[in-house]
Amino acid sequence: MKVKFLFFLLPFFSFSQAVSDFPDGQTPYVGGYDAYYRDFREIIKDQNIKPCANEAEFYQFTVLVNPDATISFVKDRHEKYLSANKCAADLAREVAKYQDAWNPAVINGVKQPAIATFTIFPKLLFQNAADAYQPSITYPVYDNRGEKHLSHFSKQLKANLDLQRFSWNDRFTVEANFIITKEGKLEDIVLTKKTGLEEFDRMIYYAFKRTNKRWKPATVNGQPVDYRYSYVLSARTEIEY
Repeated sequence: MKVKFLFFLLPFFSFSQAVSDFPDGQTPYVGGYDAYYRDFREIIKDQNIKPCANEAEFYQFTVLVNPDATISFVKDRHEKYLSANKCAADLAREVAKYQDAWNPAVINGVKQPAIATFTIFPKLLFQNAADAYQPSITYPVYDNRGEKHLSHFSKQLKANLDLQRFSWNDRFTVEANFIITKEGKLEDIVLTKKTGLEEFDRMIYYAFKRTNKRWKPATVNGQPVDYRYSYVLSARTEIEY
């Protein structure tokens, strides 16, 4: 069996196979991300919301922006990540209740539901509102491999797959979310899109789990943080006789 691989590593959280992330070139909030964070700070002040006790918290907040410009909260399936950053997560949800400038995605001329992601670093959000909210973020790097680190991750993932056990001629796509911890470990893998073949999906899960090289962790303002990644694995199997 001949197998062709296409790999994509995306630094954001995917909701499900039925809902897309926000399209490139469009913003989920009227006025853009700057307006979102500016309103965020105003709401903190107006509602007298208290800062987080742990200044190290950092949370990647996702919401579903509906076609009618309302939002729906997305359940976080990474419980350990959520627990470690609960104040930041609760802060984002509380503020979102007062935000009213949501901007639906437009795909092929039609308003569509789409997932929007915001980086919540409370330490900066509670600082002087006159200053721009600009946390300095560096992203995880696999095995300290520099700019080409993702190709090395892809090779390791491919080596962990045993597709010879499966015989069909088709394309499949699997989406996985995982956390790169501040210690550089890949943990808490969740398959958010599956093939529907339980044995195959289990193999994919353990292929991620067996990528045992360390990552250089993400940082915010020089401070290591847990970071949520989404990985889209797409491949075509071609049977040769």
